[in-house]
Amino acid sequence: MSYLFGPVPSRRLGRSLGVDLIPRKTCPFDCIYCEVGPTTRKTSHRLDYQTEAIMAELAAYLRQGPPLDYITLTGSGEPTLNLGLGKILRQIKALSDTPVAVLTSGALLHLPEVRAELQVADLVLPSLDAAQEKSFRAINRPLPGYPLSRLIEGLEAFRREYPGQIWLEILLLKGLNDTAAELEALHRTLRRLAPDKVQLNTAVRPGVEAHIYPLNQQEMAARAQYLKDGVEVEVIASFNDLPKPAPVCDDAVLLEMLARRPMTAEDLARVCGLSLAAVQERLRHLEEAGQISCNRYQDQGFYRQ
Repeated sequence: MSYLFGPVPSRRLGRSLGVDLIPRKTCPFDCIYCEVGPTTRKTSHRLDYQTEAIMAELAAYLRQGPPLDYITLTGSGEPTLNLGLGKILRQIKALSDTPVAVLTSGALLHLPEVRAELQVADLVLPSLDAAQEKSFRAINRPLPGYPLSRLIEGLEAFRREYPGQIWLEILLLKGLNDTAAELEALHRTLRRLAPDKVQLNTAVRPGVEAHIYPLNQQEMAARAQYLKDGVEVEVIASFNDLPKPAPVCDDAVLLEMLARRPMTAEDLARVCGLSLAAVQERLRHLEEAGQISCNRYQDQGFYRQ
């Protein structure tokens, strides 16, 4: 598959089929925690990218694929950069009853046309990692001239116009956006944005920069408790609670998944429905062949292509 990946067990969306709408690492931001890697094409200009090919591949998959909890527009860059976003959403809804989610940085929500196109989605999951300019620039590293106010105003406008569910993700990093001042600024901003749900995450996978550090479970629970004020706040669950799909993974599937994000052997075993020993054996052969590498992060081994 060129544009689809999965289904994968998503911490937020259950069994999710990913749809990659944009060339690898094309984004207005260059977030220090991004598991896909550094942004290589930093832009806010929308582009015409493979709309018909994406839909042909998705239509073929839906005719014979397994049951899904969500079809998720996401991938290796910012999906709302694709000028065909609205058309893709409408065609998916015509083809399938599966709910459609859009995973976005929120960077283009200040554009009325992007907000209009997203009206068809069942669920939109934008991000807001900081509510102060200095920490926003340090964590998300936006395009020059892109202020935090533009992101927040776009989120506010989208909340006014969009009738569906908005689940706002905040990724907390130790010493960067988890201090009392940072959390208070986020708390005030959340009251303005009124998302249906706030989901707290941390750097559980290796990102672009090596100097980022995650919060532990107790710290995350304390921050969730603090941010609660008329909105549901949760710490995103682990993969462990998700159902196992059928064992259909071969080496090509493993390589495809590892090309999109780093994963542990345990992650891959759960995704593929295979035993950990079987996955470890495949990984050993792929590593010996020079097709993948393994790096340690937070006392875990993460494989990537």
